[in-house]
Amino acid sequence: MFAREIRNVIACEGSDRLERHESFEKWRKLMEQGGFRCMGITEREMLQSQFLLKMYAGENYNVKKQGQDGAAALTLGWMDQPLYTVSAWTPVDVAGSSSSFSQPS
Repeated sequence: MFAREIRNVIACEGSDRLERHESFEKWRKLMEQGGFRCMGITEREMLQSQFLLKMYAGENYNVKKQGQDGAAALTLGWMDQPLYTVSAWTPVDVAGSSSSFSQPS
């Protein structure tokens, strides 16, 4: 499913590299500035991801926690190269009363 993208991230540099990924910390700042807060990753999600990795991935793949306190996101990596990071977010103000976006009337 992601073979082409993963190969591009790992093997290509310069003009050959099509995928340009930002760090989780950069995304975190953008999301927080946009009025969201990180829901965090529980030990249950970490255990599930490690279980799936053992079932379906070859050696050299790993799952690591990212972010403050190491519990904001999970990153799938190959050797020392991060491939994909997942995280969960929710609006800071669900009702929208302090949001900078206007609500429909």
